[in-house]
Amino acid sequence: MESGKGDFMVSKKTVIAYLFMLTFHVAHVFEETWGRFWMLDHVGLGLYLIINWFLFCIPVVLFYFVLNNKKWAYKLSIVYAAFMALQGLGHNIAAIITGRYFDGFAGGYTGIGLFIVGLFLIYYLLKEIKTK
Repeated sequence: MESGKGDFMVSKKTVIAYLFMLTFHVAHVFEETWGRFWMLDHVGLGLYLIINWFLFCIPVVLFYFVLNNKKWAYKLSIVYAAFMALQGLGHNIAAIITGRYFDGFAGGYTGIGLFIVGLFLIYYLLKEIKTK
């Protein structure tokens, strides 16, 4: 996982954290679908999955550029990780406040993982930006 110039390598911890984030992202969409997240009633399953597929492709592309040591990709990946961490936290807060998981704010279980892994990913990405 060396950069094209051979100047820097992406740390294994960053790669592992990013892969865990992508895994939790996919699991989160499955949990939302299984638990009938409220948005499914408004946009339908097909459109919901298309939107989420597109939203998943963005971090996959960012990950590719992180592996190629593009500083802008690190910065945008921090935004992605922060968004996912906040989303995971938001699912849990909304479910607790409303008391609705099924047909409500499904996604809380994987939301815990998104929050934790998101913080780790932000930490490792920031750490690497400082060294580049």
